[in-house]
Amino acid sequence: MSKVVDIYIPLDERDSAIAEVWPVAKEQLKEIKAVIKACGWTPNVLNPTKPVASVAEGLKIIKKAKGSRFINFIAGWAYPDFTVSPMWQLPSDLPKLMLGSILPDFPGAVGLLAAQGGLSQVGVETSRIFVEDFSNHDEYKEALSTFLNKGSYQPELPKLIDVAVSEKDQQRARKAAASLKGSIYGAVGPRSMQMWNKISDADFLSIFGMARESFDGLRLAKMAEKVPLKKAKAAFKFLKDNGMEFKLGKNPKKALTEEMVLFQMKVYYALLELKERYGLTCMGVQDQLDWIEHYPATDLTLGILNNKLRPDGDGKTVVVATEADDGAALAMQTLKLLSGGKPAGFNDLRYWKDGLYWLVNSGALAPYFAKGSNKTLEGAWSERQTPMYFKAGGGTSSVVVRKPGVVTWARYSYRNHQLYLCAGRGVTDVPTEEQWKERTANCSPDWPQHYVRMCGKIEWYLHTNHPMTAFGDHLGSLKALAEELGIPFECYDHCTPDDLA
Repeated sequence: MSKVVDIYIPLDERDSAIAEVWPVAKEQLKEIKAVIKACGWTPNVLNPTKPVASVAEGLKIIKKAKGSRFINFIAGWAYPDFTVSPMWQLPSDLPKLMLGSILPDFPGAVGLLAAQGGLSQVGVETSRIFVEDFSNHDEYKEALSTFLNKGSYQPELPKLIDVAVSEKDQQRARKAAASLKGSIYGAVGPRSMQMWNKISDADFLSIFGMARESFDGLRLAKMAEKVPLKKAKAAFKFLKDNGMEFKLGKNPKKALTEEMVLFQMKVYYALLELKERYGLTCMGVQDQLDWIEHYPATDLTLGILNNKLRPDGDGKTVVVATEADDGAALAMQTLKLLSGGKPAGFNDLRYWKDGLYWLVNSGALAPYFAKGSNKTLEGAWSERQTPMYFKAGGGTSSVVVRKPGVVTWARYSYRNHQLYLCAGRGVTDVPTEEQWKERTANCSPDWPQHYVRMCGKIEWYLHTNHPMTAFGDHLGSLKALAEELGIPFECYDHCTPDDLA
């Protein structure tokens, strides 16, 4: 066996993002190579001059792999299919490691978990390691050495708990399954940023009894343009009158403008029209990448739709997931049904340390999550999306979650083409204003932040970067629903919320 390990480095498609992350990645790569050499192996970087920035590049570069070990190094957000389709070309018995940066401001871990969603779906087995300080070789040398010399790495993890299912759980599950059956999901736009987060039409129908409709983003844009300006202004006024803060400015390249918000309100009504016209129960909207190249982002729109208190609302939420994430939208709709209609939250797993997990979404969290109130929008704000990623701007729907108590997360994912439901619980960590400012100093202060002390080490199990959340303990009901649907259920908790007190 040759002691050569190939290193493959994918990133973003956007030049602005690559310019920001690649210099950091190169410095991290120097440290990784030094650790590999110290372990008695020879590193062979397949793309040393630039990151993989398309599926086509990945498929070409992966052909250079000749080593007896393979490392996919993800230093920041990376489009998942820059990983999945190329890595599928490798021999199935070649040991493969996903190595992700866990720096809060360079979320390689998010890209790693997103890529795992596709790798798991098509049956590509990998190990994973997360690193925060690459210059501290002791942080990851032992794990990397284990992978290189044994062909796999898995940390020692606590024993997972058994989940009890009550009669009430079974009743809720039967009711939820009946509600899903005969309903319609609507996907607006294709997959976002080459993500593997789709559920097939066949699985929607055969597992849930649901139809899946698809719509082009252009249709939504044209529908939005027809919404009267007067109606959009009234919606904007409703949000302000109910306590939502808008951080407006004059320069559209740097600040959120009123024109952006008014277009987002037009999109709000266009989505409601689409829902009404086609009988949709829940939706997913692509947003990134195509839409945001030409129009303000939809995040403010989606956050408000997922809220009970909203313009021309009926006191109910409309579940809409960003990034056209089918598995997320379905998990959100599931949590809504099992919780008695409460808002469900869309999240990215961004960072974790010492049992505290940072759920930092790209700007589409319902205002309800600020205080757990359906009577006010206070605590929620909107500001311009990051110019580096969002050319046409648009506002966020941002909050710092300060409602204490138990939280349940859930997600539909695939493993070897089999859909399954995974879930777990945690307890909200309510930050002080000083703590929030400290945590967001290098972690997207413009985006929603939900800090949770999890009951399990979910980073070692998840095959997604998007765990959905709802307040309350719904674990038993989720397990009962999986049994009702006839799909596997996995719980990643090793303790209960009471144990975290």
